[in-house]
Amino acid sequence: MITPLRRALLVLSITQIIAWGSLYYAIALWGPRIAAETGWSDLVLYGGYSLALVGSGLWSPFFGRMIDQRGGRFTMTIGSLIGAGGLALLASAHHEITYALAWAIIGCAMAASLYDPAFATLSRISGDAPTRTRRAISFLTLPGGFASTVFWPLTLFLLQSFDWRQTAWLYAAFLAFICAPLHRFGLPSPDEREPALQHEASTETTRAEPPPITEKSARRTAFLLFALVIAAHGFPTSALSVHIVRLLDLLGLTEAQAVLAASLVGPAQVGARILELLFGRRLSAIGLGLLATSLMPAAFLILIFTTISPGAAVVYGLVYGASNGLVTIARGIVALSLFGHEGYGRTLGLIAAPALAVKAAAPPLFALGLTAFGAGAMLWACLALSLLAFAAMALLAVKRARA
Repeated sequence: MITPLRRALLVLSITQIIAWGSLYYAIALWGPRIAAETGWSDLVLYGGYSLALVGSGLWSPFFGRMIDQRGGRFTMTIGSLIGAGGLALLASAHHEITYALAWAIIGCAMAASLYDPAFATLSRISGDAPTRTRRAISFLTLPGGFASTVFWPLTLFLLQSFDWRQTAWLYAAFLAFICAPLHRFGLPSPDEREPALQHEASTETTRAEPPPITEKSARRTAFLLFALVIAAHGFPTSALSVHIVRLLDLLGLTEAQAVLAASLVGPAQVGARILELLFGRRLSAIGLGLLATSLMPAAFLILIFTTISPGAAVVYGLVYGASNGLVTIARGIVALSLFGHEGYGRTLGLIAAPALAVKAAAPPLFALGLTAFGAGAMLWACLALSLLAFAAMALLAVKRARA
C-alpha cells in the first residue's frame, strides 16, 4: 500500500511542474507577444508580473498558517483554482487595470501552489522527522526542476500555432482540471501521517545537525540573515525567469539558441538535486546553503569573462541551474534546521515575504536596466547581488557554528 508521503510526492511531482510552468515561467515567452499586441510599455508588462510576486509575498504567511492548521489538500486545491481564474482573466485582459488584476490573482495562487506550500505539506505529513522531511523536499524538487524545461519549449511550440491568449486559456485548464482534482483527491487528509515515522522519530536525531535555535535574539538574527540570503539570491533568479531569453539574445544568440540554453537550467537543477539526494547527507543544511549560494556568482562570471557563444551560454545555464536547484532545497531544509517543525508553514511564508518583494521588483528593474545600461551592466549587478547572498550565508554559518 502506498504511504501518505509517497502519495503526496507523486501528486505534487505532477502539479508542481504545471503550476511553476504556467504561473511563473510562461511570461518569459508571452511577454514580447503581449507587448507587440497591446503596445504596453515594459513597466506595465512586467509590472503586472511583479504585482503577482508582491501578492505572493503578502499571501504566503496566510497560506502557510492555513497549511499548519488544515493541511495541504484544502490549501493547494484552492490555490490551483485561484490560479486557473487568474490565467483566465489574463487571457481576457485588454486593459491595463484588468491585466494588473489578473496578475494580482495569480500572485495569490503562487502563494498557495508553489514550493513553499508544497514543502510545508510534506513537513506536516512527515511529522517530527527532519531527515525524512529533507529527503522528501529533495525528491519533490527533482520533477519540479523540469518545469522550465517542459514549459518553455512547450510554450514556444504552442505559440507557433496559437496566440498567447489561447495558450493562457489552455494553462488555466491545466490548473483547473488537472492540478485541482489531484490536490483534492490525491493529497492525504490533514490527519494522515507517514506511519513508519511514528517508530523512527527517535532515530532521526542521530543525524549530525544541531537542534533548532530557541533563544529569541538568535532566532531573529538567523531569520534576518537567511531572509537576506533568499532575497539577494532571488533578484537574479526572478529577473532571469522572465528575461533570460532576451538577455542571451542581446548578448548575441538567436532566440532558438537562447531557448535551448535556458531550457538546460531545468536539467541542471535536477542533476544538482540528484547529487544532493545521493551525497547530501555528508553536508549539513548550512553547508548545503553555502555550496548553493557559491555557484551563482560563478555562473555570472562565466558570461562576464568569456566570449559569448552557444557553448558559453550552455555552461552558464548548467552552473546557474545547479545553484537554483540547490538553493530551492536549502530554502526548505535550512529553515527547518534553524527553526524546527513547529509552525514551519508560517516560517516559510514569513521568509518568503521579503524575498518575494525583492523578486517583484526584479523583472521591471531588470527590463529598465537592459534598456538604459545594456546587458553587460546587468550581469555585473546580478553578480554583486549573488555575492551578497553568499556573504550573508557565510555569516549565518559562522554564527551557527559559534552557537
